[in-house]
Amino acid sequence: MADYFVGQTNLRISLETNQTLTDATCLIKYKNPDGVISSFAATIDPEDDSKMYYDVQSGDLNRGGKWVFWAHVTFADSTVGIGECVEQRIKREGELD
Repeated sequence: MADYFVGQTNLRISLETNQTLTDATCLIKYKNPDGVISSFAATIDPEDDSKMYYDVQSGDLNRGGKWVFWAHVTFADSTVGIGECVEQRIKREGELD
């Protein structure tokens, strides 16, 4: 995986769900290094409706360390799909590992 850094905003978090997401409400949930669980409202990829993404904003990646991301989808019929977790280390600028 590529290196990502605290404060970085030129970044898109993208998750593949292997399911059609049309008319679904999509979240990219995360657990930050402090153990706080929250989410970003995701957009369905117009070129592939099985993918969702979130363009990182200022202040989003505000902690260095291990972050965990996963898809959380609520379909039009109110059923919920939860994806597998993906781990990503967010480095501080100037950090080697």
